[in-house]
Amino acid sequence: MRARLARMMAARIFPGAGWLGPLVERALPGVSRVLALSLFAAAVGLAAPMVTKALIDRGIMARDMQALVIWAAVGFALGLGVVGLGIVSQMAHLRASQAMLGDLRRTVLGAALARDPQAQALTVGEAQTRIDGDCAEIQRFLFDSGLVAVTALFRLVGGTALMLALDWRLALLPALAAPFELWFLSWARPRTQARAEEVREHRGGLSSQLAETFMLIPGLRALNAFGTRETGFGALQDDLFRAQERQRLWTEAVGAVSQILTAVVRSAVLLLGGWLVVTGSWPIGSLIAFLAYTGMMAGPLRNLLGLYHAQARAKVALARLSGIVDDAHDPAGGETCPLRPSLIRLQGARSPWGGHAPVALELRAGQGVLLDGPSGIGKSALLASLTGEVALAEGTTEIDGKPAATYSAASRREAITHVPQRPCILRGTLRDNLLVAAPDATDADCREVLGICDLLDWADAHRGLDTGLTELGATLSGGMRQRIAIARALLRPSGVLIFDESFSEIDAARCERILDAIDRACADRLRIFVAHSGAVRARSYDQRITLEAEPRPGVPLPMTRRAAV
Repeated sequence: MRARLARMMAARIFPGAGWLGPLVERALPGVSRVLALSLFAAAVGLAAPMVTKALIDRGIMARDMQALVIWAAVGFALGLGVVGLGIVSQMAHLRASQAMLGDLRRTVLGAALARDPQAQALTVGEAQTRIDGDCAEIQRFLFDSGLVAVTALFRLVGGTALMLALDWRLALLPALAAPFELWFLSWARPRTQARAEEVREHRGGLSSQLAETFMLIPGLRALNAFGTRETGFGALQDDLFRAQERQRLWTEAVGAVSQILTAVVRSAVLLLGGWLVVTGSWPIGSLIAFLAYTGMMAGPLRNLLGLYHAQARAKVALARLSGIVDDAHDPAGGETCPLRPSLIRLQGARSPWGGHAPVALELRAGQGVLLDGPSGIGKSALLASLTGEVALAEGTTEIDGKPAATYSAASRREAITHVPQRPCILRGTLRDNLLVAAPDATDADCREVLGICDLLDWADAHRGLDTGLTELGATLSGGMRQRIAIARALLRPSGVLIFDESFSEIDAARCERILDAIDRACADRLRIFVAHSGAVRARSYDQRITLEAEPRPGVPLPMTRRAAV
């Protein structure tokens, strides 16, 4: 029942965004508690003007001191109740809102991490903007829209009933203004959405430039390009500020129309209600209560109409988030790839970049293989196709006799570990970096792979596995970063290890020691190397495969050179 209600709510608020249904379902208990508190607080608030009316008419105007004291005490108690309810309601709102926002961010982050590798690239800054700002926009609307709608309707219906009870003729005045305000907000809504899109676009560009700058500080310093970068950042920031100013000006103008309508209605009530009081046909307490309800009704009505505008802004954020979620692929789909494959076969395989001729390869467990060829010919892309990160331009890949696509992407990445030239070093401890891909490994396992990679003495000279590493390993040399990445790869149980220029910054003598240790420790695994120079190329391999350039039309296709050394 709850799941059906959640799906229905998500579909009504954002048609076509079915992925929001489970989020709404998980948030419903928290929203329900906040809603109950909000309705109770609204009921107390609706009672306040009637208490004020009784205090004035039955106490002050009737010159009844006892009634005055009683109604003053009731009003004070209501005031205390409103304060207490406000605190409890705000805390409940905060907790439920945080839970929903956290759930939404985790969902989008998971989708971003599971995006189809062939999908359009998403910059770091753009991803940050979407996961932070767009998630917050969607969460606010999803969480608050139901609360605002139900609470506003409750206050609107209750307040209207009380206004009708006070004087049905004056109650017609606010009703006359509502159609015009609805028409105006409908007219303004597309412009609100356009300005929201403009701000989101500029914010994403600025975040992307900022993230890129911090990642490229060494290169920019070498080029003495900080000044140029700061100028570019300033220009992007000015564009964002101007877009925000246009959005704020538009928002204020739209809000001003609603405020003017409220002022007109309030003035009309004062004139007509004041005339009724002057002529003696209406007590002054009723006028004061009616004015209070007029102000109270303006809020709920504006909130209901404002939801229509808020949805326009939220749709911009939803489109950006759906762009991430829709590109996510199911890592659990398909069969489980063998953790230690015996045979990988490529037939007529050609990577989409580099222009090498199609190749036919048979790679077996326990072999050491060097994949060679000119720089840029497509070696890395061909190897990345084994894990599904890159789709082959043509040809097929089989793992243990089955098409690679038969297996889930997650299990293929578990069976095949690809160590790139630029290592992934995370801020945290050395242990954190080793366990990120092998969370079940013990400290003894970690120390073993550190020994293989000639890192154990260095670690023990510092804080062992608790040695702190900075973001991107900025305080380490390139060779140190590569050795940590290699150690992390060895910690995984993968049957296939791909070292793609992974030793390029390690000195020759140390590289020889590490390679010998890897051969001893991983003799039963398939080890594939790519290297343009250094100790890696000088070693003996079971296969040495060279990718040839794609021949020109009319020129016979050369055979892929393969040598056993």
